[in-house]
Amino acid sequence: MTTTTAPHTTTVAAMYEAFGRGDLAAILSHLSEDVTWDVTEEPWTPHAAGVPWLTPRQGHDQVAEFFEIVGAWNYERFELLDTLTSDTQVGAEIHLTADLPNGNRIDEVVIHLWTFGPDGKVIALRRMLDTAANIAAAG
Repeated sequence: MTTTTAPHTTTVAAMYEAFGRGDLAAILSHLSEDVTWDVTEEPWTPHAAGVPWLTPRQGHDQVAEFFEIVGAWNYERFELLDTLTSDTQVGAEIHLTADLPNGNRIDEVVIHLWTFGPDGKVIALRRMLDTAANIAAAG
């Protein structure tokens, strides 16, 4: 049996490393053209609250807007703590601490759930996080 788990984990790690370098092109190269980002079928409080970095997005242009927002944060910590993998998904536990341009701060552990298509590209990202803290940080 051939497993795709290791390549997916490697891809996720490469995207986090690219984020640390500010290399948006490297991140986008791992995403399908119609990738969905925090798109949910059920209501999600941060969407209703209009948290800019938690707005549902689709495609490279909209995902690039996300990285423009979070790229302006001053990160004290962005640490990959662990990953859980399957044939089609990687769950990544991240601890991040950052000061936002509006003067607020985020310090939390989040889960990023990356879903991969048959071509090995990311087709979806869904984040599990402290919604109240993010709404407060957005001001």
